[in-house]
Amino acid sequence: MPSDNDFDLFSPPAAEDPFTVYDDIRGRCPVVHSENHGGYWIATSYQAVDDVAKNPELFSSVSISVPKNAFGDDLAERPPITLDPPRHAPFRRTLLPAFSPRQIRMLEPSVREHARELLAHMVGRDHCDAAAEYAKKIPSRFMARMIGCDDDRQDEFAERMRALLEANEMDEIQAAMAFTQPFLDELIEQRRRDPGDDLVSCVLSAEIDGRPLTGPELIGSLVLIITAGIDTTWSALGSSLWHLARHPEDRKRLVADPGLIPTAVEEFLRAFSPVQIARVVTRDTEFHGAQLAEGDSVLLGIPSANRDTEEFPGAGRVDIGREVNRHLAFGVGIHRCIGSSMARMEMRIALEEWLRAIPEFTLAPGDAVKWSTGHVWGPRRLDLILGSSEGQSS
Repeated sequence: MPSDNDFDLFSPPAAEDPFTVYDDIRGRCPVVHSENHGGYWIATSYQAVDDVAKNPELFSSVSISVPKNAFGDDLAERPPITLDPPRHAPFRRTLLPAFSPRQIRMLEPSVREHARELLAHMVGRDHCDAAAEYAKKIPSRFMARMIGCDDDRQDEFAERMRALLEANEMDEIQAAMAFTQPFLDELIEQRRRDPGDDLVSCVLSAEIDGRPLTGPELIGSLVLIITAGIDTTWSALGSSLWHLARHPEDRKRLVADPGLIPTAVEEFLRAFSPVQIARVVTRDTEFHGAQLAEGDSVLLGIPSANRDTEEFPGAGRVDIGREVNRHLAFGVGIHRCIGSSMARMEMRIALEEWLRAIPEFTLAPGDAVKWSTGHVWGPRRLDLILGSSEGQSS
């Protein structure tokens, strides 16, 4: 049986670049086994991840975490990502208006305005924590506006979301939910009385099997969409700034040619894919040389798949001009991220405005980066030196 008993999703080996952790594993087998957290399989190759994601009949989304109860009973139901066909598609269609091109165009000016406000407090300083002061705040404000949160409560919203995003242990998750749910309950009641075109109203109008959502399903769906929208963009944007701080040639290239930023965003998403979620095997089967049993969990190792040299020439090198880039950072198949266009927009604007305001920056010496672990990887602390870096080592 292919195995990699030492791998732990929640404790990846310390490395200058944690995204290389899968390189050796992938080179040995496209599907490997870890005995941590009750045991789970990991799809490591591009083809294996693609095959899992596109076969919901064999790989169910009933549980998307490792271990299966990682998020507790309160968040066990998180539609639409925990729904299989045919229940999935109708629910997803209900959410589409909230993520439409029209909504993106409407919200884009506010993202740019917010980025400039944040940067105005950084320009002229000699250092900052780009993860906490910038990368996290961009999607937090954006998501607050998407759910229809009043302007005077957006700081409260951000604090409650911070509690959820930074919880790791079960007791922390339960405490964070107890802290967050009253805020969401109040927002839900407001939208029941006065629906609009916001995300909460869209979820309230959704049905599963022809019935309205139960309370846990409603809360689970909102928590999923909100935290996914914040955490993934926060992580991907932070990793992008981390790369540019360490690679002045790429930073200078984007400063000189901002039109390349959308292409660079795709490469950053490929090279630093933040998200990996799981599926549950529905019957005993052989899969890419591994014998899987009914009920087994299979982790989609998307960061690994996106560094597979069979799919990406020079996969270990970040090429901000890479033209062909079929990365899986937003997933693939029926559960492909519904908010991918919005995440791209946020990252593009955040990098455009950062490089315009702070064209020169480097990684601070010493312990400058703290990485998150688990199902979303990204910098939680990113200490940067702002200003000229001539003569400094990258």
